[in-house]
Amino acid sequence: MIRTRLLLPRLIALGLFVAVVSPISAQTSDGSSSSLDTIIVTGTRLTDDLSRTPNSTTVIDRATIEARKDSSVVDLLRAVPGVQITQYGGRGGVTSLFVRGSEPNFTVVMIDGIKVNDPNNTRGGSFDFSTLHVNDIERIEIVRGPQSSIYGSDALAGVINIFTKRGTREFEVTLDAEGGRDEYVRGGVGLSGPVGENGDFSLRAGYVDDGDPVEGNDFTSTAVTGKLVVNPLEDMTLRVSGRYADSDAESFPEDSGGPEYAVIRDTDERDSDDLALGANLDWKLSDSFTLHALGSYYDHDENFDSPGIAPGVRDPVPPNSADTELDRYEVASYMVWSIGSGFSASAGADYWNEEGDSEGFVDFGFPIPTDFNLDRDIVGLFTELKYETSAITLQGSLRRDDPDDEDDETTAKLGAVYRFSDGFSRLFANWGEGFKLPSFFALGHPLVGNSELKPEKSESWDIGWGQELIAGKLNFTVSYFDNEFKDLIDFDFELFQNVNRSRVDTSGYELEVGYRPLDVLTFTSHVTYVDIDAKEPGVQLRQRPDWRGGVSATWLPLRNWMVNVDWLYVDESFDSSVPTGGMMLDSYNRVDATVTWDATQRLTVTLAVDNLLDEDYQEAIGFPAPDIRPRVGVRYRFEHRVSPPPPGSQQKRATVRRCHGFNGRWLPLPAVFPFADSRDRGPPLSRRAG
Repeated sequence: MIRTRLLLPRLIALGLFVAVVSPISAQTSDGSSSSLDTIIVTGTRLTDDLSRTPNSTTVIDRATIEARKDSSVVDLLRAVPGVQITQYGGRGGVTSLFVRGSEPNFTVVMIDGIKVNDPNNTRGGSFDFSTLHVNDIERIEIVRGPQSSIYGSDALAGVINIFTKRGTREFEVTLDAEGGRDEYVRGGVGLSGPVGENGDFSLRAGYVDDGDPVEGNDFTSTAVTGKLVVNPLEDMTLRVSGRYADSDAESFPEDSGGPEYAVIRDTDERDSDDLALGANLDWKLSDSFTLHALGSYYDHDENFDSPGIAPGVRDPVPPNSADTELDRYEVASYMVWSIGSGFSASAGADYWNEEGDSEGFVDFGFPIPTDFNLDRDIVGLFTELKYETSAITLQGSLRRDDPDDEDDETTAKLGAVYRFSDGFSRLFANWGEGFKLPSFFALGHPLVGNSELKPEKSESWDIGWGQELIAGKLNFTVSYFDNEFKDLIDFDFELFQNVNRSRVDTSGYELEVGYRPLDVLTFTSHVTYVDIDAKEPGVQLRQRPDWRGGVSATWLPLRNWMVNVDWLYVDESFDSSVPTGGMMLDSYNRVDATVTWDATQRLTVTLAVDNLLDEDYQEAIGFPAPDIRPRVGVRYRFEHRVSPPPPGSQQKRATVRRCHGFNGRWLPLPAVFPFADSRDRGPPLSRRAG
């Protein structure tokens, strides 16, 4: 077992710099109080409206989350263009997320701006979304395309930033509970309220037991999240966030062939603990200058035991075990200023320290230790410049990273938007570079590691068109993307270690459409096509279908009733496992449905059915997806108003209530492409751009 480090010294150390620091993405606001959630922060350090950003961005806001009533964040992300998700059976299995055909570890994942990728794991730094609780989330921002010029290492394909709920201006207690087939149980309690005249806080605790929807799968998780926003001075805002999650998971090993083909019938066991702490200080020094200081701390502990895969069969994987711990610190500071004549700029520096520690063994009939302990420091310098008029936005960013024991890395990004004079059309384009430092596992594992590995790199561009038709009732955005990934890290069976050798090119199309034929009826749809060209002969990438798409319909049949139906289609795809070798997985259709009844302004009742048509399909060889699963949930809210809420907070709550029909029988059109700011068409179920 890895040694257990005391939490108290970490908290003390964090407290020494937390007063001047926070997650890098929250440079202006976490956005939860924005009236229409039009301000995005993930793809830039300069505040940006989705109608004006060149970045290919999708925002899933709270109203969309309330309408869909998904049981997991994984299901929410399935409706995002350019994103393919594979889950090995139920919620306890390994989850892989592919952005535009890239590798799962090529996307930076953040919670309230705190990076949570784990370079200790065998997947090279990916993130397990299973521990996230849907009811804790205010919104999710997904930026596609390389973002290393903003976030440094790992952002070759994109960034996903998940924002937890902010507090309210009245004391509020929420209770929610949900149960369903296969002994599924979920529950939570939330407390929110004011702090002083302008501050607020939020505290939530939740529990999930996914039951046993698939043979061998088991998953339970407990999570606590908190957020505090205060104004020490009139022009100063301090935001502090924290999250702790504990989870226990079981599943058949990845590549074992799952319940259908696994030779060994024992399962992997994975226990993990996550702690994320961050703080952000925004100080408006003048009308032209704003200082941002930030800091964060992330700790991930994991205990993993595997029975191995198919001993004596081709490419056997023996039993193995590992106890790992990751510690990551970040501090940064940057200045944002308005230069005048449409110009704005930012410049600053950040410092990262991360340490990976692993103790384990591989059993070849006798145990072979697989211990490693690595750490690295990264200093980054960055700048960003934006020029904006009523018709044009030009944006560029440049970053220099200096990792110890590695060559310096310079990455750049350029983007442009042209808005036509009719106010209904928009053309956008982007070009950018990305890089990823080798994971601790790839570098330091005693059996397969290689200390000479070079960083993986990417160069990408995209171009797209947005159009509004039929007096704002129909919006669509279509885009083309092209990515080149090189120096990819592969396992060489002859050398029996990781090496740099592969190159993969991906290209394709993304289409998003929003249509509101009636005030009470809204349709959204998405289609993605990805063409993957693996330059190495004989290589075929797994679990990446050519086509995927879906349609979502939201209907208000009665004043306080809402019906939501989601259809998802995924094309056939190649996959492989140790017992079966390579084979094609069939295409599939999945339909989910939800009926929500606002019985009172405080009580909401939900009936949801996942996989309504009971589709029999697999996302990984031998791992059947869960069968039809009905769920019933209730939520009750206690509220005690002590003062009128500020305009932003009031508008935010109205967004959710209007979606449920309390303030009129109409639905807003999801802004697949949000056009001119002056034409307010109501708060969207989802705002997307690019």
